Amino acid sequence: MNEILDAIVADGTTSADFAALQLPESYRAVTVHKDEQDMFAGVESRDKDPRKSLHLDDVPVPELGPGEALVAVMASSVNYNSVWTSIFEPV
Repeated sequence: MNEILDAIVADGTTSADFAALQLPESYRAVTVHKDEQDMFAGVESRDKDPRKSLHLDDVPVPELGPGEALVAVMASSVNYNSVWTSIFEPV
């Protein structure tokens, strides 16, 4: 990841320089697990705790198909979609 950041902030970095960067095999991501979708069954929405269903996992970098691009995300946030997903509503 540091190589990508260094290339971004360096003066004179070309598209060829970016194309030559080695991609990591995986990245850290917050995920929800399909096998846990019933963990809040019978619980009122206001009582569901997203911290119980969110997991920090290493996720493999997907193989790109024709016409696809890999985008390096340097920051993200939690929004309503993240919260709804984490409490499995609506299913």
